[in-house]
Amino acid sequence: MKKILSVLTVFILAALLVACGPSDNTFNSDANIKVYTRDTTSGTRDAFFTGINFKDAVSSNEKLVTGFVEVDGNGTMRSGVAGDEFGIGYVSLNSLNDTVKPLKFNNIVATEANVNNNTYELKRPFMFVTRYALSETDPVDDTEALVRAFVAFSSTQEGKAAIQGKGGILEVLASDKSWDEIKANHPVTAKNNSSITIRFGGSTSVESVAKALTAAFTPLAGNFVAVHEHTGSGDAVKRTWGSEKDAANSLHVGFASRDFNQGEKDLFGNASNGRLNWDAVVPVVHPSNPIENITAELLTSIYNGTFKKWSEVK
Repeated sequence: MKKILSVLTVFILAALLVACGPSDNTFNSDANIKVYTRDTTSGTRDAFFTGINFKDAVSSNEKLVTGFVEVDGNGTMRSGVAGDEFGIGYVSLNSLNDTVKPLKFNNIVATEANVNNNTYELKRPFMFVTRYALSETDPVDDTEALVRAFVAFSSTQEGKAAIQGKGGILEVLASDKSWDEIKANHPVTAKNNSSITIRFGGSTSVESVAKALTAAFTPLAGNFVAVHEHTGSGDAVKRTWGSEKDAANSLHVGFASRDFNQGEKDLFGNASNGRLNWDAVVPVVHPSNPIENITAELLTSIYNGTFKKWSEVK
């Protein structure tokens, strides 16, 4: 009997120790901060460093803390921070998931409502440019006609719904037309276009929105083939109007997750271009990190190396 009681006592003590043991929420605030960032052509990087008033870091790594990790997209940023208890980075709102912890910025949560009412300040536009000039003349071929139709579709009720479905933030107006109301202006969409391939690319942040738009549009436009190859905002103009416009990887439509710079505007001139929607950039940390809110000043101090340990981030 005593032996049985002893065994029971051991089990009870073990259970109590598990229940009262170290919490999963313990965090070593004396650990060094690991900084993650995007490459210098990234629209997400541009919006982030511009938004925190650290413009020296937009297109140069010279002012960044030693030992930073550079990643090539929102997915790799997420996986990097998700796998690094002491990491910090930033991602597009529409690519946020529960593998990382989003931080408030200046005590404001990144939401569609807060972007639209301008209380969330880390916002940026999703832009597009096509390889065709704005013109009232007839398109030269069915490919150009389909691209024009795609641009028109993106502003319809159905196009805006596709954008919103992937977290794109835009204003929906009572005056927005449906695709049925404007499709007669684009007779090419009534053809069988399954032999035509249209290439989309540029920003990785815009990728999910762009894919949602083409998925909604292709059945309405003769089932053309939409090919997506998103490698970064810097390629949006380079592959439509720049050095790779005639290469095998050229694009019909390029997307950037930032405003086009003057050099890019000089390249595409009168090309069809515009804004698809707004997006927010969200600072993220590992889920175990207890921090909830961060400011522009704190982020700058982290990214320039002034603060090196989490205990310094108050």
